Amino acid sequence: EWKTSKKYYLDLLKKEICLSYNYSIDLVEKFFNIIPMEEIDEFFKSNETPRPLTIRINSIRNGEENFQNNLRNMGIQKIFEEKLLNFAGIIKRKNIRLGKNPEFLAGYFTLQGLSSFFSVIALDPQKGERILEIAAAPGGKATFISQIMENTGICIANDKNKSRLNSLVSTIHRLGIENSIVTNFDGSFFHYKMKGFDRVLLDAPCTGTGIISHDERIKLHKINSAILINTTLQKRLLISAIDSCKINQEKKGIYSLFYLFYFN
Repeated sequence: EWKTSKKYYLDLLKKEICLSYNYSIDLVEKFFNIIPMEEIDEFFKSNETPRPLTIRINSIRNGEENFQNNLRNMGIQKIFEEKLLNFAGIIKRKNIRLGKNPEFLAGYFTLQGLSSFFSVIALDPQKGERILEIAAAPGGKATFISQIMENTGICIANDKNKSRLNSLVSTIHRLGIENSIVTNFDGSFFHYKMKGFDRVLLDAPCTGTGIISHDERIKLHKINSAILINTTLQKRLLISAIDSCKINQEKKGIYSLFYLFYFN
């Protein structure tokens, strides 16, 4: 006898997805709660497709006229031509070894995910401002802020994790950034150390469910406990970010958040 309840077939579909794509049932349940049913199959398929590697062209270093030709020869194509986004490029060639590339080592460009461009563009940093990034390592967004400000003003690049500061400092030096100060404070209490910033960028720690295509280990995370831990931390960081801005500032800052779930 056929069972016809909707819940029965939904449970079968969820179990099939868990087996086919190696997800925990808790994470699959979360996705089913927020993604329209007609898009669910395409969503899980898309998570199996690696995202293309993208770069940010560093206008601070790029004084050579033939650098654009060098990009094409390396298999890198510019994506946009509009202001701010004209720094983005996509790597078309496979097996390119950037670590030994002279232009990469000289700071003419750096690897950076395309999605992280948009939080900086939304922040809209202006020349001469005092700007804070509370969780800055490995430095892609902090150095982009300095690039847009053309090395004017001050950009405080803070990160709580001391072991990540070496890569942050290395990126700052390689890209020719001169207006950055690196600090090592707990972002939740940063407003007790410094205040009065024109703008604050917070890319808070998250569960990583938006980058499953880069890291399949996320599929088996204990999602409920991860959400609880991260939402608590994010609220503390957001309050600190707001309190770090200038008093009566109309634009308090940007909260850049890359995962999809929350607890009520």
